[in-house]
Amino acid sequence: MLKLIIPFINPVKLIQAWYYQKKHPKDKESNRNSELLFYAKILKSDMLHLGYFENINTLPEDISFNQIEHAQIEYAKLIADRISDNQAPVLDVGCGMGGLSKILFDNGFKVESLTPDRQQKKHIDQKYNSFPCHHTKFENFTSNTEFGTVINSESLQYIKLDQAFDTVEKILAPGGKWIITDYFRIQQDTINKSGHMLKDFLSQTSEHNWKIIDQQDITQNILPTLKFVYMYVERFFRPLSEFTKDKLRYKQPWLYYLSGNLREVFLHKANKEIAAIDPEKFAQEKKYMLFVLHKNDF
Repeated sequence: MLKLIIPFINPVKLIQAWYYQKKHPKDKESNRNSELLFYAKILKSDMLHLGYFENINTLPEDISFNQIEHAQIEYAKLIADRISDNQAPVLDVGCGMGGLSKILFDNGFKVESLTPDRQQKKHIDQKYNSFPCHHTKFENFTSNTEFGTVINSESLQYIKLDQAFDTVEKILAPGGKWIITDYFRIQQDTINKSGHMLKDFLSQTSEHNWKIIDQQDITQNILPTLKFVYMYVERFFRPLSEFTKDKLRYKQPWLYYLSGNLREVFLHKANKEIAAIDPEKFAQEKKYMLFVLHKNDF
């Protein structure tokens, strides 16, 4: 027990902890990237999106990891089928671990990928050296290449809308397509604030003189994945959390008592994260949309 207490009362350790905190400040972007890398290690398709289930009534208990990966491939096909110019370069914005870019490359497209995350860039360069990967934020991206298709697959939500529209206009070839697959909020007051408001996106589309030439609400098709993840949280992670808490209370009651506030902070954050994957809440508060946009004045 003494070994556990000493770091909390040792002035040297406390000073070292302070310096460590300064060296590693709280970083939402790094936290999000760590979560994506965690998912990538579980699923081997190198795709980090929610996938597309043709059978929307698939039960979460019946879903395997192979089916999740198959749904991700079907999702990629949904995007690829909307690329009309297979000769012009394609830009995969927010490419994650490179899975979608690899599928497009294997199907004969001249693809380039883009990610602001250095770990994702390193992974793609090491595993896929057949297509270039740009390491930058999309808002800062410049290129002499005119792309026939720009794809934002679950990456638009991380970019300010006005900046996204401005950047696409600079790099899209005349007559090109902007393909967007992402979820949008349909309610202002939600527990989880991720995703742009759908009305804001539609308003910006009109203001920037873009036309939606194809759209599909695929909310029901991505829900099986959310149901699968939510099932594991409720059946495994929550009971494991309670088990760990009880063990701590029985084995180290003093530490259980002192860590009460810290555990409350973690619990609040966890509940917020769980709310984002609650399939019922998701369907009430958000729509997962596929949009294909064309610039009117091209």
